[in-house]
Amino acid sequence: MTFRTLLVHVDNSDRCRARVELAADFAYRFPAHLTGIYLPFHPPGFPDVTAMGGTGLPPPPAPESDPKRLAQAEQMFSEVCRRQDVSPEWITPRYEESSEMRTHARYADLVIVGQEDRSDPESSPTIGFVASVVLGGGRPVLILPYAGKLPTAFNHILVAWDGGREAARAAADAMPFLRSAKAVDVMHVSRVARPDDLGPIPGMDIAMYFARHGVNVTVTPECRTNDVAIGEALLSRAADLNADLIVMGGYGHSRMQEWVLGGVTRTMLESMTVPVLMSH
Repeated sequence: MTFRTLLVHVDNSDRCRARVELAADFAYRFPAHLTGIYLPFHPPGFPDVTAMGGTGLPPPPAPESDPKRLAQAEQMFSEVCRRQDVSPEWITPRYEESSEMRTHARYADLVIVGQEDRSDPESSPTIGFVASVVLGGGRPVLILPYAGKLPTAFNHILVAWDGGREAARAAADAMPFLRSAKAVDVMHVSRVARPDDLGPIPGMDIAMYFARHGVNVTVTPECRTNDVAIGEALLSRAADLNADLIVMGGYGHSRMQEWVLGGVTRTMLESMTVPVLMSH
């Protein structure tokens, strides 16, 4: 498996250019087709009508999403792609932000978005945008933190493993990154007593799966605690290892037209210090 189509969210936030540059670099190296999608920005407090289950008319375009700002974003995207010698595709749906993003995500091998930055409202076009893409897009999502310098390659990867469906999906979806990494650490995490179906050494089975794909892998000690502590333990372990990517399942569900995140997933989306690849 490899990535042949990448979808990157483009906006007018301060960190967007770095996100596009990383996406274009990946597109050049795989190689892959790169699609940029620009969504209208709604000021805070203006809900996404579609995501919230509304049936009225779409909201009017916000001043922040005027043609000039759209043109600026497209020009930046085109310039980065041209410099990286990548042939780009540009999509600009006008309304139904989260719905449009989820739809186009299904035509990509990997979706690239930025972490929501509360000091920069334009980092998220609607409330719960990243969660909706992770839980509803049906594709792996690479979330890039708004703080710090982004890595140029994922050389040391930390995989969070609990034996669940979402974790298994993430492990397989991340294989192009895992195979090219210099080192991969599997960290078993659990909120309950160790299940028998994970064997005498939890994490060893998935490590063997990775090894058969040519991945240089080791298994780290088990972490068994509550959701928040698991998230903190993963971030701490990533710092200890100097890891530049965390791979994990994205947990949650849709309830009353809202996206409800699991505790570890929410902690990572709020507090990530390195890029995180999530699959649901």
